[in-house]
Amino acid sequence: MASRVVLITGGAGGIGSATARILVARGDRVVLFGRREEPLQKLATELGDSAIAYSGDATRLEDLEAAVERAVDAFGSLDGTAHCVGSIQLKSLHLTSVDTFVETLETNLISAFLACKASLGVMRKQNRGSIVLLSTAAVRQGMNNHEIIAAAKGGIEGLVRSAAMTYARYGVRFNCVAPGLTETPLAEPLLRSDANRAVSESLHPLGRVGRAEEVAGVIAYLLGDDAAWITGQTWGVDGGLAAGIAPPRIVRSTT
Repeated sequence: MASRVVLITGGAGGIGSATARILVARGDRVVLFGRREEPLQKLATELGDSAIAYSGDATRLEDLEAAVERAVDAFGSLDGTAHCVGSIQLKSLHLTSVDTFVETLETNLISAFLACKASLGVMRKQNRGSIVLLSTAAVRQGMNNHEIIAAAKGGIEGLVRSAAMTYARYGVRFNCVAPGLTETPLAEPLLRSDANRAVSESLHPLGRVGRAEEVAGVIAYLLGDDAAWITGQTWGVDGGLAAGIAPPRIVRSTT
């Protein structure tokens, strides 16, 4: 398998950093992009010569274009983009301000659009590329207080399906990964108490929340050659959450 060059936005986050480690372990090279320079540089140092850090704002096209240019300058190409930027916004619609809704769209949907736009300049010229965006299981499974984030992530899934059709002629694939609740720094406030964790685990048919490495493994797969005939898809990595309501867990007696 040929070495790839992959831009990872949100590169120092839980899923982004796990993706970077998997890609570098299989021989790829990565550009870690995000707002906070210190954790990006720390991870790049850990990963060695196969990684570089580039700090910027994922809601600014010029910053993303500069990161793409840095990837090409450093490694010669841009073969993949994993957009791991996002937020968790859990609030009922009537309690959400217009400003909060717009901010959620900007952080999630608009940043995804900009990451695609910045990446396509190089990928169209190369006639190859793979872009993976992140959604959420809450788009397919209606959940209380998820209206705002489901709206933003639902837009991402629509973007993926249409872009996959538009850019197939250039050999550029678009796919999406839709996790359930995953053990990351972003989700830590939701899992801080034992009671909250128990509720979250009970919503997932497999009885637990996900691990960042499990989501990252699917992202890495979709970026690679083994997924060369996959485009326009949303892959659930959610412990069964989007499939339906979890049954009661069976507790077997040990006596």
